[in-house]
Amino acid sequence: MKRIFSALFLALLIILAACETEFGIAESIAEEDPEFRITALELASEYEADETAAKEKYKGKVIVVTGVISEIYRGFLYTPYVDLEGGVRCNFSDTEDPVMRELKQGQQISMKGQGDRVFIGVELRGCTVE
Repeated sequence: MKRIFSALFLALLIILAACETEFGIAESIAEEDPEFRITALELASEYEADETAAKEKYKGKVIVVTGVISEIYRGFLYTPYVDLEGGVRCNFSDTEDPVMRELKQGQQISMKGQGDRVFIGVELRGCTVE
């Protein structure tokens, strides 16, 4: 039993080490100009119309997305998230906590992040409030 626990713990550490942190992404794109400025509804609509084409267009790109906040919460590993109406999720780092405390559900907002993946809606990582 001890070996199984140790193996699982080691696997989790390897996975976490391999994942780029939200802070690291935010820091790496901080000075970059966005390649795209788009509303959350337009971005989600593009993924819905042709997911493959949208992934090719947006994955790894710096995007400023504008939309209405539908939810603010912390998820797995206490990662802070902001969901926008239309199905766009923005992942923040813990360094953004002071800014996130000022956000309100129903608020119109623009956020800068890096296009990443489609999990439950469209996801941007390393987000900061514009």
